[in-house]
Amino acid sequence: MRIRLLTKFVLVMGALALTPAIYMAAHLSTVSQKGIQASVLELHTSLAGALADQVEAYLKVNDEKILFAANSLMQDLTWEQKQLVLRSLIDTHPDVMDISALNRRGLEVIKVYNPKLSAESPLANRSAEEGFIAAASGRHNARVVARIGDDVVLLAYYPLNESVILRVAVSLVAFSEWIGSKQAGGTGFAVIVDGKGEPLFYPRELVSPETLTDLPRWPIVAAALQSKSLGSSEFSDAQRRELVGAYAPVRSMGWAAVFIQPRDEAYAASLEMRRTSRIILIIVVAVTIIASLLMARLLTSPLLSLTQAAESVAKGAFDVSVKISTRDELQDLAETFNKMAARLQAYAALQIDRLVAEQRKTQAILYTIDEGILLSDDRSNLQLANRRALDMLAIDPEVPFEGKPLSEVAAASGLTAAVADSAAQSKPEAFIDVELGEAKSRVFFRVRSLPVKIADGASSGAVVTALRDVTFEKALDKMKDDFLHNITHDLRNPLGSVIGFVEMLLKGGAGELTAQQRTIILSMQRSLSRQLSLINNILDIAKMDSGRTQLQLKSVSPAEFAARSMGMLESLYIQKKLNVVLAIPPELKLTADSDLLERVITNLLGNAIKYTPAGGSITIGAEEIEGGKAVRFCVADTGPGIPEAYLTRVFEKFEQVTGQRSGGTGLGLTITKHFVEAHLGRIWVESELGKGSRFCFTVPQGLAVAENGAVVAS
Repeated sequence: MRIRLLTKFVLVMGALALTPAIYMAAHLSTVSQKGIQASVLELHTSLAGALADQVEAYLKVNDEKILFAANSLMQDLTWEQKQLVLRSLIDTHPDVMDISALNRRGLEVIKVYNPKLSAESPLANRSAEEGFIAAASGRHNARVVARIGDDVVLLAYYPLNESVILRVAVSLVAFSEWIGSKQAGGTGFAVIVDGKGEPLFYPRELVSPETLTDLPRWPIVAAALQSKSLGSSEFSDAQRRELVGAYAPVRSMGWAAVFIQPRDEAYAASLEMRRTSRIILIIVVAVTIIASLLMARLLTSPLLSLTQAAESVAKGAFDVSVKISTRDELQDLAETFNKMAARLQAYAALQIDRLVAEQRKTQAILYTIDEGILLSDDRSNLQLANRRALDMLAIDPEVPFEGKPLSEVAAASGLTAAVADSAAQSKPEAFIDVELGEAKSRVFFRVRSLPVKIADGASSGAVVTALRDVTFEKALDKMKDDFLHNITHDLRNPLGSVIGFVEMLLKGGAGELTAQQRTIILSMQRSLSRQLSLINNILDIAKMDSGRTQLQLKSVSPAEFAARSMGMLESLYIQKKLNVVLAIPPELKLTADSDLLERVITNLLGNAIKYTPAGGSITIGAEEIEGGKAVRFCVADTGPGIPEAYLTRVFEKFEQVTGQRSGGTGLGLTITKHFVEAHLGRIWVESELGKGSRFCFTVPQGLAVAENGAVVAS
């Protein structure tokens, strides 16, 4: 993806200007936020500590007053005097609701009450009260907080002696209101929780009891009850409200004083500072971007002018000129560009005449050669055709053909189809021969196509197709083949007679031969056999060309006819000390002409013996393929290998690999290919120089001869 220079300038300059500003804004905002948060938590902690101290002081004052009255009761006073002492305690402590003396069974024996806070009631049995049980069993002071209606009452029990326990009921309504007045901010509040985390005192006008239903499960409450010192934290309640709080223990009662405030309210100043920082940062970003755009435009505008001028030059318009007056290196670059454009314009004018001359030469060559030449683009549309090509394809030269497909301007024919097929292949070694006309006036054309290469050797997608009339060459080949077939046919009979006479001599028909005579005649027999084999190959080629090869199909064993081939050539591979391995399962069966396949194996084995160096190895194998639908034969050797260029040419008539010693006619593999194809099979070679060769062919299973004599696969 390309990024414009203007964009790069804006990004770089913006990054240089904004990075420090963003960093400073973020850093200052973070520092200030942490400072404010620390201050808020410290304030809450001090409020919680002060509240806990005030609760402790309030309870201590209550204890001191009550203990003073209790000590007075311990004096030798009458019941009337003791009631006066208790009455004076109520008068001096307006929060006391009633005071009673209990015997060890929990029965009230004397009782006074505050008429403002409690109604007169008969003496009661307090033996079941939790505080009485604790004071009577442990003989120490006990305090219990209880709820009487909506009020919270502190019940204090003081053992005076072994027989009397003083019970004091203190109303904590005023104390609760005082606790409720302790606020932090607009909605922050204080709450006193007991040892189980249940709320005892809190501002009911700010907080409803339902809000504090799950107070014991708040993290800050659990931390306050477990901690022995002050602390603070940020947390969320069951409704996922974010809160800030601090706590302090009320050690004498096992309570805790907790201050709680919504986080947004507690950190309002920090949040306001953050919003202000963001606004300032947005303003700085906007100003920086605008300034960067203006500066970048001043720098890139001359470059854009140069770019546009360069594009015009690339399109062939050399008369452009760039005017830049920046009085710097950009102006020098513009002046250099103008000089370059002027020189290119002069050079282009000079080259036009040369191009016209070259074009005329090319046209003269194309329109005078005897071969037809076609040029098609990457979409198979014609771009050029010489006179000879127009004549061969019967294209009207008066009709425009450029930019049109061949099928649209040429009549349908075998030659037109061959041109299309050859252009689709466009391989240097590939060509297509086309035969047109009737039996007495046949015309042969050879079509070859090549891809058009550009300067770096890559293909441009265009294709050049050459059409050549090879009728005369075909006629010469036919005359040569006919002459060769006739000569070899005439030579076969006398050569057979000579071979017969030689065999008669070897059998002693003309008398006993000496050792030297037998050696000479055996050499003659081998030479005559090679000559007869050559003649038979030529005659087999003639049969192939005339289509007179007929198969004698029957169920055969590949292992058997391969073994016969090995037996025929045994003396040759033993003489070269070659290791020939037969790797064909004996149970493998095939419907085929065993004589022809034996000749195929013999030819392939003979080639392998010929080209494999002494001490090498040859393997003859066969196996079923395609789920038993065909049999594949392979003859592999450890010879010098075949060059890649000859892998397909070795099966052509009289073709031999250049550079390798020859000893035959070049017809063996051609006949082999014909015999395999007569069985509806396919033959190929796999080879790599220095690593040997592997000739393979396939024969379908279930071959049969139809009524018309043709071989078909079931």
